[in-house]
Amino acid sequence: MKEEKIFFKNSYGLKLCGILEEPNPKKERVVVIVHGFSSNKNRTSSKIMSEELTRRGINSFRIDLNGCGESEGKFEDHTTTKASEDTIAAIKLMKERGYLRIDLFGSSAGGITVMAAALKFPETGKIGLKAPVSNYISQTLNSKTFENTKNWKEKGFAYFLSASKGKVKLNYSFFEDAQKNIMYDKVKNITCPVLIIHGNEDKDVNLEQSKKVVEGFPDGSLIILEGADHALSVNEDREPANKMFGDWFDEDNK
Repeated sequence: MKEEKIFFKNSYGLKLCGILEEPNPKKERVVVIVHGFSSNKNRTSSKIMSEELTRRGINSFRIDLNGCGESEGKFEDHTTTKASEDTIAAIKLMKERGYLRIDLFGSSAGGITVMAAALKFPETGKIGLKAPVSNYISQTLNSKTFENTKNWKEKGFAYFLSASKGKVKLNYSFFEDAQKNIMYDKVKNITCPVLIIHGNEDKDVNLEQSKKVVEGFPDGSLIILEGADHALSVNEDREPANKMFGDWFDEDNK
């Protein structure tokens, strides 16, 4: 299998990093994998999805969004719009590499990023969403990790605890941008097949978000995984959910 680390630029001129895994030499399709909030391409969620696809002979390109992993930028400047532009940059790179079809996979906050990117890339083949955020306004207002929005606006920034980075700073521009990226109505313009898998024991992203957003997709389906947490782990086992996504992406290879 060919594995390649690639550096490329986004629309803001920042250098981003991604890992292209090509178990299949044909350029028929590739899945662009987008990590969650403040995470990176090498953390468990992105990496195990790439490994699952590799086992099935499906090529993948997992990326670091700006301000994360090996990509340039300051995480405090992060917004959904900027993250979606990073994803579009990855899509354009894959098209330049000769790929005929590009699928998308997003985990948690990577889910809303992928949805926003797909609105700008109507040629998307398929979308897989793992416990996705669909509405960051309700997500941040209900989160104890954020200061209240009034103080956030007055200060211009807030701090929260991240599993991957510890205490991190986030500018209020994130919240302003989030108001423009509530996906419930927007996804009616995403016409490709979409699979959402969300656990009913998710304590980080409310399952109700996925129940609501799936109704907006013209071709969307939702699997509620009983007993699964935000990582789609049941009794510390993520394999069933990974297999579900793998089977779904693999349908087109048969």
